[in-house]
Amino acid sequence: MKVYELPAETKAATGFTHKAIITHEDLTTSADNTAQDVKIITMPAKSVVTRVALHLKTPFQKTGTTAYNTNAVIIGDSGDTDRWMTSTEVNVNGSEVLAKVQPSTIPAAYVTATDINANFASMASYDLAELDAGELHVFFAKAELADY
Repeated sequence: MKVYELPAETKAATGFTHKAIITHEDLTTSADNTAQDVKIITMPAKSVVTRVALHLKTPFQKTGTTAYNTNAVIIGDSGDTDRWMTSTEVNVNGSEVLAKVQPSTIPAAYVTATDINANFASMASYDLAELDAGELHVFFAKAELADY
């Protein structure tokens, strides 16, 4: 997985400060019907996240079969596992969500260092390590208040 700070022009145009790219290669759980947390970033103490959005660049799938047809993702932190994104379908099954922002999300201030995670769910008879395609871009806006 890659996480990087966006260029100043992109920050100004979108309001997002960082981008994470999660691919099928980051999903390594090999137990059927078992979810996996992927740590996106550790927010430092005295920081704030104001919003998160996702863009499904390439839907997740196990090529060669249509039977593996569901993978949902949630994005949150240790206090609320879906604080930033409620269950969102990312498998190439006809109901995948290509872009989403959580409209009711309230900014969160982190007093102590806190991990922001994406949790990927699998389905019965399949595991996440079997996926051989998929790329999710997660955008977020953060500020480290200790810097100001």
